Amino acid sequence: MVKSSELNQNPLEDETNITGGFNQRTWEVNGNVIQGSSVTVYLSASAYTIPTEKETKRTQLGENPYRGLDVFREEDSKYFFGREKQIERLWEKFRDLNEDESACRFLPIYGTSGSGKSSLTRSGLIPELDKKPLFGYQKAQIAVLFPTTHPLESLATVLARIVTNDPSPVEKTAEFERVLKNPSDRGEYEGLRRIANQIPNIHESLLVVVVDQFEEVFTLCKDDEERKAFIANLLCAAKDADRHTSVIVTMRSDFLRETQQYLGLDGLFSSNGFLVPSMQREELEMAIAKPAELAGHSLEPAIIQLLIEQTKGREGALPLLQFALQRIWEGLEDGIDPAETLEKIGGVGGALAGEVQRLYESLSPEDQSLARRIFLALVNLDESDKTTRRRAPVSELISNKQEEPAIKSIIRRFSARGVRFLSTSQDPQQGETLEVTHEALIHNWDKLQGWLSERREQLHQKQKFERYAEEWRSQNKSPDYLLQSRILRDAREFNKTAAQEVALSELATEFIKASQTEKWRKRFKSLGIFGVVPTLLILIPVHFWIIYETEKILNRDGCQSYPGMRLRLQHMWITGNMGDLKDINLCGQSLRNIHLRNSDIQDSNFDNSYFDKANLSACILAESSFRGASMVGVNFESSVLPHANFKPLEEPDLKRSDLTKANLDGAFLYDAKFDHSFLREATFRDADLKDASFIGADLTGANLDGAKNLSDVQLSEAILCQTTLPDYINVDGNRDCTNSDVEQQNLNICCRETCDTIFSHDPFRNQLFDN
Repeated sequence: MVKSSELNQNPLEDETNITGGFNQRTWEVNGNVIQGSSVTVYLSASAYTIPTEKETKRTQLGENPYRGLDVFREEDSKYFFGREKQIERLWEKFRDLNEDESACRFLPIYGTSGSGKSSLTRSGLIPELDKKPLFGYQKAQIAVLFPTTHPLESLATVLARIVTNDPSPVEKTAEFERVLKNPSDRGEYEGLRRIANQIPNIHESLLVVVVDQFEEVFTLCKDDEERKAFIANLLCAAKDADRHTSVIVTMRSDFLRETQQYLGLDGLFSSNGFLVPSMQREELEMAIAKPAELAGHSLEPAIIQLLIEQTKGREGALPLLQFALQRIWEGLEDGIDPAETLEKIGGVGGALAGEVQRLYESLSPEDQSLARRIFLALVNLDESDKTTRRRAPVSELISNKQEEPAIKSIIRRFSARGVRFLSTSQDPQQGETLEVTHEALIHNWDKLQGWLSERREQLHQKQKFERYAEEWRSQNKSPDYLLQSRILRDAREFNKTAAQEVALSELATEFIKASQTEKWRKRFKSLGIFGVVPTLLILIPVHFWIIYETEKILNRDGCQSYPGMRLRLQHMWITGNMGDLKDINLCGQSLRNIHLRNSDIQDSNFDNSYFDKANLSACILAESSFRGASMVGVNFESSVLPHANFKPLEEPDLKRSDLTKANLDGAFLYDAKFDHSFLREATFRDADLKDASFIGADLTGANLDGAKNLSDVQLSEAILCQTTLPDYINVDGNRDCTNSDVEQQNLNICCRETCDTIFSHDPFRNQLFDN
């Protein structure tokens, strides 16, 4: 078999021809399609940058050969120097993966931020594939995309463009997205493989899927299932025996840990991966000198060496170098000596931060506030507060129509020709989108780092609510995607108090209002009787006042009892408004005999409360705290109480939770903490007690007959006397009994029944019976 490498015996023969430029090819650019001689590149919406002010406008020195913060793309390959060895190694690695029938055709290209991964791929490897097609394929179709928040949609969009040759194939995109999203009968995600195999002339034209900034799968996509489906589609197509599809991804190396969560993915980074090395001195010299030579205006050796010294060894310095070179070229157009320009901008290290700061300071105070909002919205913070750039729709930056002209004017200033701190693109779903052109700006602009430090928590909240709003919009504003309960209250509070820099968008504000409207609609529906009996209409304001005041109390801090709380809650339960009451604070409340059956009040605080003889059957009370609470005779039958905490309340005095005669039959009590609680005569028939803790708990007279998932170890430190235990337990239910204990137990039961009413609200009640 003739290998691909034998088709071109001297692959670098054109590289020394500086007058012609490295890899000199004619690339025809038409919007989101870039055409070479044997390669056609299709760009997703996010990968296609909107030109500003006719950026190719020529000056007296001709086109600026340096790209500043922008990535080198296919059409820029004539100015891309210094990476010739890496390009050849990458091409050989990609060729070998495609010629080895047992290999997975998945090529990860990774390195630190600013190492030039994207430029090496877009302006190096892809043009090399245009020069030297792989054996067996006359052409290649390259699908370039960024994952964004919806990677399956991004992939579907660029595939639909290849199939339809339509820049906005909405219907075909939706069709392909469904195919990509749904697993086959075998449970595999074969959508990409199936779509690729149906592309016309696929046997002659290899499909290469290039996922630039692959880390967005982890930073921007919040849907675990969509992330899993996207990765699985890529791997399935890259392994397919028909060999019609190959995959190339670029990723920041500090996200390698995230790849370990997906079976087979991290192994490919190890076996197939290409780590982009830092550029050596001679490579930096070529990258600096050759573009200027090609443009006909060579730089002096002294300035070249000075730039090398300021760049060598600086992590992520390549975009900073390109930015400084861009400024030097602009200075040459004005007759300014390169050394003078370099000194004025603060050298390679200071050029970027100094320039963006000067532009920011030229704005009015009002526009500066809007600029802060723009830049903060374009930074993504993950759970560990790692900062990466984020692509956001321009509409997200506008909180009201009056701001729109000013916002767009600021965007134009920061994305103008010769500046390019921001890049805009078009998305079929979100419209115009915006991103910081390079992460070097985020990490090197001290002012932005200060804003992030000051607004970090608010920024987390804003991005969360914006994400929910975007999901609602993408689902045709379905009521099923509206906010409820505590998160709605948090969103309303954030919207009222957020600073100008983190103000919510119009869409998010509309989303919160729609959520509140739906909440009130449900409440009106629950009070349909008021529409039937006009004489009762006067009660409507009273009803909503009760709801409003009760919610305020239940979301307060502290542990203070409020008179009438039992009646308030009972009113909410009767009128069907308990559904909004998760994560509430009932600490210290007196709620004896209250009836809240079937309520969802999980993750709530019942510490130090009085729930004697309350009906909490069939309730969801997961993660709730009942420390020091009095719950004599409470009905928890069939309730869900995983991780519930009944441990003693230690402050101000030790107070044990009292569940004497409590009904816990059929309750789900996984990992519930009953340590040192009173459980005398409590019943646990058919309850699930897996991992429940009973250290020091008093189970005298309790009935655990039929309880599930209980072990001897769980009862090893409990007090057992006249305790009924399941047949599979090998512990004596009278282990801790003496004659005096039995007599004292009977006395306690009699005393409790006699004195129950008298002491029902006494805070020292538990101590009386404990002694």
